[in-house]
Amino acid sequence: MNESTESMSRRRFLHAAVVGLAGAALPAPRLLAQDAHVTTGTGKEARSRVRQIAAMRYAPSGRFMKDHCFVRRNNRWHLFAPLGKVGTSWEDLGSEETAEHMVSGDLVHWEHLGTAVDASRRDGYFDKMMGGIAPHVIEHDGKFWMFYAGWTFPSKRSSTTPFNHTSYRQSIGLAVSRDLDRWEKPEEWAKDGLGVAGTDCCVVRDETHNRWLMYTWAGQTLVYQSPDLLHWSQAGTALTSAEGAGESPFVMKHPRSGKWIIFLNDGYSVSDDPLKFPRFRPYPFKTGWHGIAGVKASGQWGDGTNALADDDGAGYAHEILEFVGQWYLSGVVGRDGRFKLKFTPIEWTADALTLANY
Repeated sequence: MNESTESMSRRRFLHAAVVGLAGAALPAPRLLAQDAHVTTGTGKEARSRVRQIAAMRYAPSGRFMKDHCFVRRNNRWHLFAPLGKVGTSWEDLGSEETAEHMVSGDLVHWEHLGTAVDASRRDGYFDKMMGGIAPHVIEHDGKFWMFYAGWTFPSKRSSTTPFNHTSYRQSIGLAVSRDLDRWEKPEEWAKDGLGVAGTDCCVVRDETHNRWLMYTWAGQTLVYQSPDLLHWSQAGTALTSAEGAGESPFVMKHPRSGKWIIFLNDGYSVSDDPLKFPRFRPYPFKTGWHGIAGVKASGQWGDGTNALADDDGAGYAHEILEFVGQWYLSGVVGRDGRFKLKFTPIEWTADALTLANY
């Protein structure tokens, strides 16, 4: 993979922009009590359901999907993700500029409801244009909070303009909702964002220290803290040596050991301290993306020649969720400009994870 590919390009942007139990984290999305009716069935039926979920590949017709997140509400999974027209990338005008809203009752059949959060399209705003919004949604205090990566470039690639990232702006932004359908950006943070550097954010609760933690990717994995989800200060660098594999951090408490675990594109790390993780370990199964054997990369991300996340692997841009007693590692697979959502069934070991037998 050469330096013209997406990861190397984003890494340069973000690096330049940045120049005991630690407490209870919010759990990964999981089956709720009101969903008890779906747990019935024989062992054979349960295995069949897991196989169907593992076989599913999804993006709305004519679109590709990237960094995503899930919320479970009223017996349905709500999926928020950036989409782009097949054959394009975040550098192209109109691609990965919105957080799109999709729903499913079974993780297999999905319905695209429309746009949840859009680029502002307003001069002087940090999220005027967008490019890789990477939303993360949590529920707190009767509201849903969407944290997203906002971008503004002088221009994105189109039929009349080149992609130009000179003097670009970037920050983490916020939108809130009562029902997951109608979202608003609080005016106080709408123009400049929350003052958090990086992209691909993940927010968790650290009860022991009565704080919220936000992890972002900015050439290294940064961690911020907040008392109220609105005012953030940098608490440290959670990981310094993950390189491109450190993109798309997802953090939670390990269900068996109770330690903090951070999931990255190509590996994970476990720690007692949520502010500092040791060097990541590779997953014990295929993940991530790589160059395509026998294919010359064009250097224009999105045309299908630059990267491949193997279909028989777990992909990249991971989230963790539990449904009907089975844990899954989500990711996207396929070629650049054609990525689709996939779920990989997993099991927890004493302090890590492995593939589930189904």
